[in-house]
Amino acid sequence: MLSPLKDEYIREYAYVPEHLTGYVVAVSKAEPFLFEDYLCYCLRGHLIFIGYPLRESFEEGKVKKVLNSAIGRFKPDNVALISPAILTSKENCYKSASDYYYKLDLFKLNIHRKLRNTINHASRELYVEKKQEITNEHIQLVSEFLSSHEVDDSTRYILEKIPNYISSTRTAWVFSARDKDKSLIAFDIADLGAKDYAFYMFNFMSRKNYVPGASDLLLYEVIKTAKEQGKPYINLGLGINDGVRFFKRKWGGVPFLNYEFCFYKRRDKTDKLKILLEKP
Repeated sequence: MLSPLKDEYIREYAYVPEHLTGYVVAVSKAEPFLFEDYLCYCLRGHLIFIGYPLRESFEEGKVKKVLNSAIGRFKPDNVALISPAILTSKENCYKSASDYYYKLDLFKLNIHRKLRNTINHASRELYVEKKQEITNEHIQLVSEFLSSHEVDDSTRYILEKIPNYISSTRTAWVFSARDKDKSLIAFDIADLGAKDYAFYMFNFMSRKNYVPGASDLLLYEVIKTAKEQGKPYINLGLGINDGVRFFKRKWGGVPFLNYEFCFYKRRDKTDKLKILLEKP
């Protein structure tokens, strides 16, 4: 259990979604711990280690040392590493992924004319409501997404936990785009719990009732809210695929952090990962 002082420290310096303890705990049910300047989460033999220091600069040797300390304390069966650098050979990873986090600098944001026209056109057909609740309509859009996209088991698990995330945290907001008949066309989830960053967490849109520009209108409203709260940046999340990258770059998002993920299964309680990380 994090003390109020540690919780405040994390909110002060959080800049990646995995620093949002309310989000990770709601999805994973794991307990958060702060090891020096690094967050980790532990639950029944599973360790999630966030290799992005909150305030310090990233040093590979330091993160390995802190990771080893966490492994020594919790002795997990499985370790999920998220870090700006590859900490071990991907051949040792049961699952791995590489990507970039995208950042939008709100002080430098310049919405070009074509994008403004798209937003204006969408706003003539849709209106946006902001609430801290999720309804069956929202859940149906998530289900529609899952049935029309190939996603891995981990992603499916996270998306199915969205209702729990919204209901258990006070920092997540649901931005819903509705038409004149009040039908849900698309929605975003943004987390505003950190001091300097807003987090663009999820976006879903209806394929059956598609309205061009709905996602742009929603992000515009997220940006307005972030500005109102004095946040200089939005972490737009990972690139994921060409379509998502295009959307984020269109808005001025730029890659600002490497993302390396490695899920490693420890076997026979032998700390093989620690041995690998200690190799020069």
